[in-house]
Amino acid sequence: MLEIRESQIEDIFATQLDEVKGLLSLKDNVSLIERQKILPSGNRLDLLFLSASNLILVELKAVKSEIKFCEQIIGYRDELVELQEKGKLPRLPLISYLACPIILGPHKDFCVKNDIIPIQYSPYELLKNYYFKVKAISKLITLKPSNHGLWDLHLLNRILYSIGSGTTIEKLTKPTELSRSTVRSYLRLSSELGLTKTRPKVTLTELGKEYVDNIERDKPINYISDIQTDIIKEYITTNPFGSPAIFGIYSAVETVFALSKNFYPVPLKEAIICFRYLTGKQSEWSGKAAKDAFIMYSNYCIDLGLLAKIDRDYYITPSGIRFILLLELNKSILFVNSL
Repeated sequence: MLEIRESQIEDIFATQLDEVKGLLSLKDNVSLIERQKILPSGNRLDLLFLSASNLILVELKAVKSEIKFCEQIIGYRDELVELQEKGKLPRLPLISYLACPIILGPHKDFCVKNDIIPIQYSPYELLKNYYFKVKAISKLITLKPSNHGLWDLHLLNRILYSIGSGTTIEKLTKPTELSRSTVRSYLRLSSELGLTKTRPKVTLTELGKEYVDNIERDKPINYISDIQTDIIKEYITTNPFGSPAIFGIYSAVETVFALSKNFYPVPLKEAIICFRYLTGKQSEWSGKAAKDAFIMYSNYCIDLGLLAKIDRDYYITPSGIRFILLLELNKSILFVNSL
């Protein structure tokens, strides 16, 4: 049983013009002239499109066909012809369509006799295609946390502070006392956080330079200053779909924030289960992999001051609450702009 408001299907028709072109089997591209066009009679026409050679009338329904729908289209078409004769619409051939999830045989015959093209569409396919075509959603779907084998974010410092002009991975192995493969893993993470580039040479980005410039030199090398945490947090909140590592960090905060409605503090066991679902890794991660991933990303969050941990329980910090609210705002803006 189909349960959806017709206006929501109409939204898809009005915004996904490639979908309309395919559904109506049109050769030319189409543009939307008007949605819910008010006709001289006061009736509203669902959708009016323009192609290179035709005006296209589409009456859209979210229920199975009825004869009265066909009769409506005949009336709407007559009114559009009158508007054409008065010079209020382009004088182009007018093609009429009735789009329904189910079109019954007699109604299909009635449409054909009255020069109306019946189109049977699948709401399921429309909704699924729309979901995957929205740019922000498509980007989010493909994002999944990466595991670079780095348990704490502050361990990046020894790499970042060793990068100079003409730096190569080989050169970084000596001052850091890390293997080539470990250096590569660390650089992949730092690059996902916008701090480094690895081609053609290993270099700091402008963000990376800002991070390094704000080192507190009287502190141990593994210390991340408040300014440095702010630099990374701002980058994450303004680039929520930027990389797998960014996704993993904010997903760990979202996990604790969401579960706090049910448990507070949030037990590690519950956080692992939620994190696994939230990151889209339910079918990919074993229990141990999910546990390791959450602990790793929650450690990053602790380094950034977004979460706190006492024993096996997690707390969201004041900075974490501000972070998640700002992040949701920026994500919403990106979603809205992609619709």
